[in-house]
Amino acid sequence: MKETIFEVLVYLFEHYIDAGDEKALEQGKLKTELLEAGFTENYVDRAFDWMGELTTQPSQVIENYVGQSAIRVYSAEERLRFDVDAQGFLLFLEQTGIIDLTRRELIIDRAMALGDALLSVDHVKWVALMVLFSQSGMEGHYSQMEELVYGDTPFELH
Repeated sequence: MKETIFEVLVYLFEHYIDAGDEKALEQGKLKTELLEAGFTENYVDRAFDWMGELTTQPSQVIENYVGQSAIRVYSAEERLRFDVDAQGFLLFLEQTGIIDLTRRELIIDRAMALGDALLSVDHVKWVALMVLFSQSGMEGHYSQMEELVYGDTPFELH
């Protein structure tokens, strides 16, 4: 059995989100398929809740990218959950302009909502991809993030 919300979300994203309308399913049928794929009902329900919360988050327009600068101080709980590489990767995404401050906070919120004890770079990559996919006007940023998730270039802190 697959046992995390993160695994359910990645499975959904890889098999349904990017596949186009031909695989569009209503939630009941999708839930059945996820259960047949080996996910537990609890994690499937929690993944649907996670996605529902993502789609209710406000989206600000791209012009927010101009002139933003702020240092993010992680809370004690966030420092325990995000490993150093994951924190560095978020900073990398900001510095390269793939995400802005609003998206950074949304990524942190959605990553924390996964419930995993330790959040790695892979968690951040996938959550960032899902956040950018859910935001209108972010297609170029989504494409850049998609390259980081599916591309051959590994991220390394120096």
